[in-house]
Amino acid sequence: MEKSLLTIAEIAKELNMPESTVRYYRDRFINYIPFTGKGRGRRYRRETIDILRFIAEGFNRSLNAAEIEEGLALMVARNMEVENETAATTAAAQQQPNFNEISVQINMDEQFHELMNQVTVTMQLMAHQKEEINELRNIVAELRKQQQEQGKYIDELLAAKRKRNQKKWWEIWK
Repeated sequence: MEKSLLTIAEIAKELNMPESTVRYYRDRFINYIPFTGKGRGRRYRRETIDILRFIAEGFNRSLNAAEIEEGLALMVARNMEVENETAATTAAAQQQPNFNEISVQINMDEQFHELMNQVTVTMQLMAHQKEEINELRNIVAELRKQQQEQGKYIDELLAAKRKRNQKKWWEIWK
């Protein structure tokens, strides 16, 4: 039976990497590594293997840390630390309206709409470019056809000229 949580040493063995390298990757990209516990009791879920493999492959392809982090941002959710709330802080927070949350939600909504508009414009541009590419392909095909026809015509003219200039064997001695 497969264990659900792994130590960093088990992950290093699974990836066939030095434990120090795995620890460096973990520490450098800690926001993308799912784990539970603290200190020596820290354990990792199985998907950590895939995440660390992705990081190692990125470095092997000469990507920098920022580029690897962009890929991780698209691939996995970020880990966030949450403070332990007491009953008093929860009650106080519930009594006060949180305008920061509302403004963040509105800001994210605006960013989402802006992003969707950019995607729409980009897709329209791509569709227009595809049409242009098809038109250019048709023009190139027509030009190739004309070039072949002209090549045949030139070959026919050269053959006719050679035939006219060619003498019979008995006419050579005259």
